[in-house]
Amino acid sequence: MIREPAVSGMFYPSDREKLNEMVDYFIENALSKVEEKKYRGIIVPHAGYIFSGRTQGFSYTAEIPERAIIFGVNHHAQGAPVSLFGEGKWRVPNGILDCDSEIYKVLMKESDVFALDPHAHLEEHSIEVQLPFLIRRNPQVLITPISIYDYRIDVAREIGKAVSKILFRFPNTILIASSDFSHYVPDEVARKKDHIAIAKILESDAEGLWEVVEGHNITMCGLGPVGALLFSLGKAKASELFYETSATASQDYSNVVGYASIVFE
Repeated sequence: MIREPAVSGMFYPSDREKLNEMVDYFIENALSKVEEKKYRGIIVPHAGYIFSGRTQGFSYTAEIPERAIIFGVNHHAQGAPVSLFGEGKWRVPNGILDCDSEIYKVLMKESDVFALDPHAHLEEHSIEVQLPFLIRRNPQVLITPISIYDYRIDVAREIGKAVSKILFRFPNTILIASSDFSHYVPDEVARKKDHIAIAKILESDAEGLWEVVEGHNITMCGLGPVGALLFSLGKAKASELFYETSATASQDYSNVVGYASIVFE
């Protein structure tokens, strides 16, 4: 099965040359400020590139190895709560990436939290918008897309338990959690609340993240994906590379979305 792009021409350019030029600009801008490095995992936003592309560029200073597991948000709540795409390919205007034919099978054997449901992925953008960056960094990377809308902490813990075994068996793998942070609040509120959540992420404290997101009403859309990454990696050295809000692009500071680039060694 070839998964065709759902948000080409909306979240990013549909023209191959313009898309490559935009992605390369964001990556090169980030590489002028931080060094390329090998990471075990990254957190990266998924808005339109004019809003979050600069932040994405910082996360994609990461070396992209042979394999990538991408935890995405299922905004539409279509299909199974934790959906594997399985075998096939994902097409975007600047290339095609193959899905990993091994990892999803191992995950299905490891836990019944996963369901094989490619249709859950067809309209969702949170994974798709990562692919043009991955293609520019390593066009041969094998991807395992996982779409999530069940955000119970026990579900994230179960995903992490299974994925941690994958990392032992396939060590040349990077984890990618797709998430924006606060939604539609004033800029100063987003920055304050988001850094309460980011502090827990930097401590690799998944339980603490759930507590502050619920306690402070932090509207980060990727709690499940980020939690899955934290439980998968366990204790890791984490760093915040970059943070900004949509106000940088929109100049509307009254109603913003927050974006963070966080990396794990």
